[in-house]
Amino acid sequence: MSYNEQETRFFLIDPVLRDKGYNDHQWLKLETPAPVEPTGPKGRRRKGPGRTDYLLCVQVGDMPKPLPVGVLEAKRESEDPLKGMQQAKGYADCQRFEVKYVFATNGRRYGEFNFFTRLQCGPVPFQDFPPHPALTARYAKDTGIDISRPEAAILFQADSPAWAQSRYYQDAAIRAAFEKIIRCRQNGELPRVLLTLATGSGKTIIATNLLWRLSEAGQLPKPALFLCDRDELREQAYTKLKAAFGDNARIVKTEKGQNAARNARIHIATYQTLGLDDDDEGFASFLSEHYGEDAFSVIIIDECHRSAWGRWSEVLRRNPSAVHIGLTATPRQLHESKNATAEDQEITANNRKYFGEPVYEYTLIQAQEDGYLAACEIVKRKASIDNRVFTRTEILAAKPVDIRTGRPLTEADLTKEEYTGKDFDHELFIELRTPKMCEDLFQLLCQNGGPEQKVIIFCTREIHADRVAQQMNNLYARWCRENRQTPKDHYAFKCMGGQNNGADMIEPMRGSGERAFIACTVDLLEAGVDIERLNAVVFFRYLQSPIKFYQMVGRGTRIHEETDKYKFWLYDYTDVTSLFGTDFITKPPRPGGGGKGGDGGGEGPGGGDPEPPAVAEVGGHYVAVTPQGRFILTNRDGRDTPIPVDEYRREVIQRVLREAHNLDEFRQLWIETQKRRQLISHLLGDNFSPEVIREIDQMNDFDLYDFFGHHGYHARALKRPERGGLYISGNQGWFDGMDGKAAIVLKGLGHQFAQGGTDALETPALWEVPEIKRAGGLNALRVLGRPAALMHEAKGRLFGV
Repeated sequence: MSYNEQETRFFLIDPVLRDKGYNDHQWLKLETPAPVEPTGPKGRRRKGPGRTDYLLCVQVGDMPKPLPVGVLEAKRESEDPLKGMQQAKGYADCQRFEVKYVFATNGRRYGEFNFFTRLQCGPVPFQDFPPHPALTARYAKDTGIDISRPEAAILFQADSPAWAQSRYYQDAAIRAAFEKIIRCRQNGELPRVLLTLATGSGKTIIATNLLWRLSEAGQLPKPALFLCDRDELREQAYTKLKAAFGDNARIVKTEKGQNAARNARIHIATYQTLGLDDDDEGFASFLSEHYGEDAFSVIIIDECHRSAWGRWSEVLRRNPSAVHIGLTATPRQLHESKNATAEDQEITANNRKYFGEPVYEYTLIQAQEDGYLAACEIVKRKASIDNRVFTRTEILAAKPVDIRTGRPLTEADLTKEEYTGKDFDHELFIELRTPKMCEDLFQLLCQNGGPEQKVIIFCTREIHADRVAQQMNNLYARWCRENRQTPKDHYAFKCMGGQNNGADMIEPMRGSGERAFIACTVDLLEAGVDIERLNAVVFFRYLQSPIKFYQMVGRGTRIHEETDKYKFWLYDYTDVTSLFGTDFITKPPRPGGGGKGGDGGGEGPGGGDPEPPAVAEVGGHYVAVTPQGRFILTNRDGRDTPIPVDEYRREVIQRVLREAHNLDEFRQLWIETQKRRQLISHLLGDNFSPEVIREIDQMNDFDLYDFFGHHGYHARALKRPERGGLYISGNQGWFDGMDGKAAIVLKGLGHQFAQGGTDALETPALWEVPEIKRAGGLNALRVLGRPAALMHEAKGRLFGV
C-alpha cells in the first residue's frame, strides 16, 4: 500500500532533503489556515488543514535567517509528480511565494518549473534533486545578486520580535522589495518599489518588518518616513511601528515649538502634518522648516493610489536618494490629464510609471483561498425606478421641491436636460426610492443573521446618508416592538467627517457588540478603518472607480475569530460588483476636486463636492426593489469574478458528471472513501465548494450524496433522517439473518448517517458510539467476515434506497 501525503513527506522526502544538505534551517514547512467558505450567515473555515509546502532556502554564513528561493510541493507516493504543475501554475506559485523555482515530488520522482526560463522539466528521480550548494549557486547566477556581499545582508534578516509570526506572503513581499532595491543599486538606479496587497492583508506589518530588517542590516543610516493621509492610518501605523521600535518610532507633530520626532529613527506623518495640504503660501511649511534635503533613508507612501493626485510628491522630490516604496491594494493607472503640469505627470500621474510594476501582488481571492481573509457572498438587487430617465420637463411637471427647504423649484434650478439612476439621491431624490431600498435591505439582514449586524452602507451624499440612517432606525424600532426586544443604542448613524458628525461612533462600532451597528457614510470609511467584525458592505451609491470600489469592499474582508466571522455579505443595489476584476484605471479628478477622485458626492468635511444650490425631490412614482441574483466571488483566470449561483452550481455538477456518468457509477464512487474524498478535493482545488451551493439551495438537511444525486442525476433527494430510516426499515430481512450484535452495529450506521451524513460513517468516532461499542463494534462484524467488506455492502444498501 502506497504512502499518503503526510507519510510521503516523513519517509521519502525529508530523508532525501537532509542528505542533500537541507538541514532544519534550510527548508521550512509552510502551512496556511484552512480556506474560508461563504456558508451560513457568517461563513466558516473548511474542515481539515490548509496547504502545506516546503520552502527551500539558501543560507550564507551565520546570517539570522535563511532566504527562500524555491517551493517544493509534496504529493502522495502514488500520484504523478507533474500533475497540476502546468506552466501557468508554476509561474503563479513563483510569484505567490516570491521564489525562483517550483518543485513537485511524490518522493520517488520530481518535476521543476524555472521562473527565469519559464520551462518545466521532469519527472526525474528524486535522488537527483539539486543539493543545497547547487541551488544556492543557481539562485546567485539567475538573479545576478552576489549574496556574499554586504548589501545582500538585508535578504537574510529576521523579523522584529514584535511581529515575528509573519505570514508567508508578508515575508515574500519584503524579499521582493529587497531584491529590487539591490538590483537598482547594482545598476546605478534610484530604488523605487511598489507593493500591491489586498486590503486587510497587513501592509503596515510588512512596512514595519521591512524597516526593521533594513535597520538590523545597517542599511538605515538616516531616519525612515512612513507617510499616510489620514489620522486613523497614522495611529494604526504608530501602534505597529512602536511595538517594534519602541520610542524610536514617533509621530511627526509640533511639540514645544519643535518636531516631536526629531530624534527618532522612524517618523510617522500625514500629508497634512507636513503642510502638504496648505495653500501655496504655506505649502510644505513643516517639511521645509524641520527637514533638509535628503533627510530620509527610506520613504514609505501608504495607500499611494489615493494620494497620487495630491502633493505628496514634494517629499519625494526633496529626498531623491531615499528608497521610495509605495503600498497599495489598488495600483492606479490614470488616464493622462490635459490639465496636469509636466511636474505633476512626472511623479503623480501613474503609480506604475513612477514606482515601476509591482514587485509583489497578493489578491483578495488568494487571501481567501489561503484562509487569511473572509469569504464573500454577493446579493444583487435593483430599484425599478433606476431604469427610468427623467427629462427636465417631466420633473417640472411633478412639481419638484428642494429636499432641504421645501422650496418649489423652477426650470433654472434644474441643471440637466436628463436625469438617470446615477443622479438619484445626488441631484434628484425620488420620494419612495430610499425607503424601499432600506426596507429591502432590512429584510435581507433579518434573513441572513438578524438586524443587529455590523454594516456599512455607502451612500451618495450626506443628505442621503441622513435619510438612510433615519429609515434604518425606524425599521429597527418597529422590529424591536414586534419582537419584544429592547432597542440597542445608536443602531444606525450617519458617519461623516467633522465634529459631531458620527465619526466618534467608529470606535464603538469596531469594539462593541451592543451598539453602533449601521454606519451610513459617503467615503469616510472607504479606507484606513479596520472593523474586523463587519458583517456586510452595502452599496446604495453608484461608482465608476474600481479603486474606490475595492477599497470600500475591503472594509468587510477581515476575519473576526471571536465572533466566528469568516464571511461578509455584499449587498449591491447599483451594479457596482461589475467592477470586480477590472483594471485599476480611473479618470483624473475634476479641477478643484481636491484629489479625492472622480466619485465624490458628499458635502462638508470628508464628503467630496461642495453643496449644489438645490436638490430636487419628486413624489408620485412607484418603486419596487427586485432580486438580481446571488453570486459567489471566486477566481477566474487570475481575476476576482462574481459567479452567478446557477452557473456555479452547473459547473460543480458538470465536474461530478465527468467522474461518474450515471447514478450507479456515482453510487460506487461515493461508497469508496478514497474516491469520494478525491472528488471533493478536486472540486475544492478548483475553487468550487459543494457545501456552499448546498447551503444556498437550502439543502443543509440533505447529505452531499443526495445533493449531487438530485442535481446531477435527477434522483429523488432524501433528507439524512429519511435515508437512514429507510435503510433500517428496508433491510430488516438482512439484519434478521445475521448475528444479533452485528445487526445492532450495522443498524447503528443508519442512526449515525441520520445525524451526520456520510462523514459520520468514516470517522474513528463511529466506533465509540455507545450502542455500537456495547455491541462489540468491529469485533461484532468479524463474526460475519471482513468488516471492510460488510461496511462496503452496508453503504451500498444505504445509498441504494
